[in-house]
Amino acid sequence: MSPLLRFKSQYFTQQVASLSADAAALLRVNNGFTKRLLEKQHALVTENQQGANHAQPWASALLGLENLLTQSGGHLTNVESLNALSTNAKLASNLPITLVLSNQWFRYKIIPAMPAFSPADKVMAVATHCFRESYGDSVDRWVIRVNPLPHGDSLLISAVDAELIAAIEMLCKKHQCKLKSIQPYLMSGFNAMRHQLGAGVSSLVQVEAGRLTIALMGDGNWQSITATTIANVSAKDYSADWSEDLAALISREMLLSGLQNAQANIYFSALPSLQDEKIKQLFKQNNPALQVLSADHKAIAGYIPSQDQPYAMALSAVF
Repeated sequence: MSPLLRFKSQYFTQQVASLSADAAALLRVNNGFTKRLLEKQHALVTENQQGANHAQPWASALLGLENLLTQSGGHLTNVESLNALSTNAKLASNLPITLVLSNQWFRYKIIPAMPAFSPADKVMAVATHCFRESYGDSVDRWVIRVNPLPHGDSLLISAVDAELIAAIEMLCKKHQCKLKSIQPYLMSGFNAMRHQLGAGVSSLVQVEAGRLTIALMGDGNWQSITATTIANVSAKDYSADWSEDLAALISREMLLSGLQNAQANIYFSALPSLQDEKIKQLFKQNNPALQVLSADHKAIAGYIPSQDQPYAMALSAVF
């Protein structure tokens, strides 16, 4: 392959990956005039693997991603010879990669925005103090990030295990991937559907294996971010019924925010299984006062929502 074609291939192609408690996913997407899914790989994390790495709940998923990166050269589409396979593998190793991490590994808080032009170190000091008040000295082992939110009147602060970030950086270096960004699922999901939000009360709902995360907004102002564990049976892609848990959680957050009498729009990020889609429909049926909508992600050629649910988290970073 000529240097020019190699440059074009790398320029128009990106890798996106996701890590969650029960799985790792890796995709390659062409960013031409029409976004196209070129490759998809998925690795489940078994309960035995999770138990073996209980001190580091993310370790098994990260190992799954490493296996996918190692194998990826052998699964690229339209490879007709060993020479082409070798060339594609080399190209893949130099592609930028964006990682979306499960909400399970993050702590979130919403705090009032700092005065305009506040020094970055002062903003970080306030964010660190807020987490320290709730979690004590655990904060010393976390990486903390601050993200402006719509209307500029609040900040979303997040914290994640610094050891996880270091392990991701080492993995990318080992496989010669250019680490473009690491995103919490809450932010990648929000960014993918933020254009849909209007006036009134909105709630973004994200369903993962054994976990619900809800971000409540009123007139564009973030009110709360909360999460709860839910019963989950991962075998055969089956999810336990979380509809009642979700209804109770939304009602509680709206009450605490003084929005209990408001008409709310509930936006779902893409769901991880067909069974979860059925549960969403049950939730919609049982809560007629809530307008249930799906986040309108950008179309990607080759992505079939009914078949590719395991890749929804990773694709939330492609918009």
